[in-house]
Amino acid sequence: MIKIISRKSDLAIIQSKLVGNAISNFRPDLDIKYIYKDTRGDIDLSTPLSKLPEIGVFTTDLRKSLIDNDADIAVHSWKDLPIKLEKGTIVVGTLARADMRDILLIKKNRINLIKESKSIEVSTSSPRRSYNISSFLIKATPFDLNTVSFKDIRGNIPTRLNKFIDGESDGIVLAKAALDRILENSNKDLAQKIINILQETLWMVLPLSENPCAPAQGAVAIEVNESRGDIIDLVKSINHSDTFESVKIERDILEKFGGGCHQKIGVSNEKTSFGDILTIRGITDDNIILDTRKINRKNKKEVSWKSINPSNIFPLNLETYNIFTRNEINENIEQVSHLKNYNILATRGNVLNKVSELDSSNNLWSSGVKTWFTLASRGFWVNGTFDSIGEDQDPSINFLSKNKKWLKLTHEDSKEFFIKEKLPTYRLIRNKINEDLSKKTHFYWMSGSAFLYALEEFPDISSQYHSCGPGNTYEIIKKNVTEDRIKIFLSYNDWKNEITNE
Repeated sequence: MIKIISRKSDLAIIQSKLVGNAISNFRPDLDIKYIYKDTRGDIDLSTPLSKLPEIGVFTTDLRKSLIDNDADIAVHSWKDLPIKLEKGTIVVGTLARADMRDILLIKKNRINLIKESKSIEVSTSSPRRSYNISSFLIKATPFDLNTVSFKDIRGNIPTRLNKFIDGESDGIVLAKAALDRILENSNKDLAQKIINILQETLWMVLPLSENPCAPAQGAVAIEVNESRGDIIDLVKSINHSDTFESVKIERDILEKFGGGCHQKIGVSNEKTSFGDILTIRGITDDNIILDTRKINRKNKKEVSWKSINPSNIFPLNLETYNIFTRNEINENIEQVSHLKNYNILATRGNVLNKVSELDSSNNLWSSGVKTWFTLASRGFWVNGTFDSIGEDQDPSINFLSKNKKWLKLTHEDSKEFFIKEKLPTYRLIRNKINEDLSKKTHFYWMSGSAFLYALEEFPDISSQYHSCGPGNTYEIIKKNVTEDRIKIFLSYNDWKNEITNE
C-alpha cells in the first residue's frame, strides 16, 4: 500500500489523486490510501501570505508525516515549497505541468464604477502579482485606468472566490492551473458553484511575457523520505522530466534573489519546439529592476549571426519598413459585428478597424501583447494572447472557451495554418521595394507575406540568413530556406541587437 498525504483543500485533494492515478497506471497492483491534513497556512487565514513568519507554512506539517513514516508520499503545489528543503526529504518527481499563467476576473456589475473612477482594486496576496500586473492592466483593459490598487485575500480557491464575489474588490487574480484543475476534476456541485461565479465576471488570461508566474506555478511536487529508495524509484517512474527541469531552472533563479513568497519576482521557463523562453520580471529587495525575456536555444547557430555590419541587414530600422499598404475590406468588416460564439484571433491591431463592438458571446485573443494594447485602447476586452510565439502554441483556454470555434481575422492572402477558419478584414497592396535586397545578408521578417514578396523580387536571398518570430512566418520561410539559415527571435529589436553586437 502507498500512503499519499496532502492538504485538505479541494485543489490539494485533486492533485493527490492525480498522482495516485499516475502511480496506479504504472503499478496497478498497488493499493493507494489518501491522508488529508490541515497545515498552519490553512488554519491561519488572516495573516497576509507574504507576512507569515514560518517557511513552508503549507508544507512543513506534511513533511513531518514523511519523516515519521506516517505517509510515503506528500503531494504539494510545488510553488508552496520553500526554495531550500531541510535534510530528510527530497522532491523526486512531478506530473506534466498545467497552465503556468494567472487569470484575472473582474465583476461585470463593477464595470461602470471602474470606468467612472478610472481605478480598479484587485484582490491578491502575492507581491509578485501586485508589482507585475499594475502597469500591465492600465494598458490591457479598455477602462482608461489611472490607478490599480490591491487588497490581501487568503483561503483556498472556492473560499477566495466567495470572498471576492461577496466583497467590494473589483477583481481577483488566481493561478489558472488551480482553477482549471478544480473545474475539470471536482464534484459537480462545486464546479457549478464556481461556474456560476465566473459567469458574473469578465476574465483575462495574463501573458507570461508581462506577468511571469511564481516559480513552479502549475506544477505538482512529489516529496518523499530521502531514505526510502523504493518510493524514490516508484516516483521517478512517473516523473515528467521537462516540467521537472523547468521548475528547477525557475527555483534556482529565485534562490539567487533570496527566495520566498515575499519576493516581487516572477520567473517562467516555457518549453517550446525552438527552445526554452525564459522570462524574469520584478524588483529585488535591493530595488534592482529585473526585466528579461530570452530564448535558450536547443540548437545554437551562433557563428553566422554575430558582428554583422548594419549595412548588410534588412530592415535597418522599422521606420522605413514599408513593404505593404493595407486596404480594408468593408463587406467583411461588417460581418465581424455579427459573429457569435467564436474564439476570435486578432492577428494585428488594425483587423477590427471600423468595428465598434463584438458580440458578448465571443472571446477575443491577440497574436501578441502589442496587438492586445492596441485593441484595448480602442475599447475591446481582450481575453488573452498567443504572446507572439505562434498560433500553434496551445493557449490552454478554460471551459468558457473550449466549445467555441476558432476564427482568425487577418489579411486576404494569409496562408492556412493551425487555425483554419479565417475572415480577411484587409488586403495587402505591394509597395515598391526601394532597396537592393540582393546585397543584404541578414533579414528579419515581420510576416510570411513580406518574405514571399521579397523572394519573388530577389530570388538570390534564399541563400542568405533569415530571422523572424515563432509561428506562421517561420513555417513559410523554412519551406524556402534551409533550416541552418533560419533563426527565431522574440522581436525585431532582439534580432538587431544580437546580430550587430559581439
